[in-house]
Amino acid sequence: MDYIEEHVLNVQKAFGVMKEKCKDMRFIYDDLFYHTLNLDIERHDLSKLSENEFIQYRKAFYSTEFEPKYDMTEAWKHHKTHNSHHWENWTLNTSCTIHSDDWEIDCAHMVCDWMAMGYKFGDTAQLYYERNKEKIKLPECAVTFIYEIFERIAT
Repeated sequence: MDYIEEHVLNVQKAFGVMKEKCKDMRFIYDDLFYHTLNLDIERHDLSKLSENEFIQYRKAFYSTEFEPKYDMTEAWKHHKTHNSHHWENWTLNTSCTIHSDDWEIDCAHMVCDWMAMGYKFGDTAQLYYERNKEKIKLPECAVTFIYEIFERIAT
């Protein structure tokens, strides 16, 4: 629980930075986008408290000496499919040209998640992306969008 709480607080901290650094980007200045993203940030990773994830995560990352490490393949699959801030959730089902602009909100939330992990592990969202971009399958417009965010949050 402590790890989840720390991560959620770090995501909220990251969103605070993003609100200031990206204030002239649509996902902040447009009321609908902002309030949708803000609600998503408030609900960040709630699925980790579900029966499909909580015990599995605990056993995988915080097992006792009496229990074997847990294979959390199913829990991770559940998490990705129930949280649109994970690129695997939306990039296979949409593109930047579709009528919905949810991808922009999801990208901003995804960067907040990466920033939060950076606070924990001592790197940045951009460094995380650079190390993993071969497996992170984003449409080109999403890549352009996240680099614009990276540039703003770096200053």
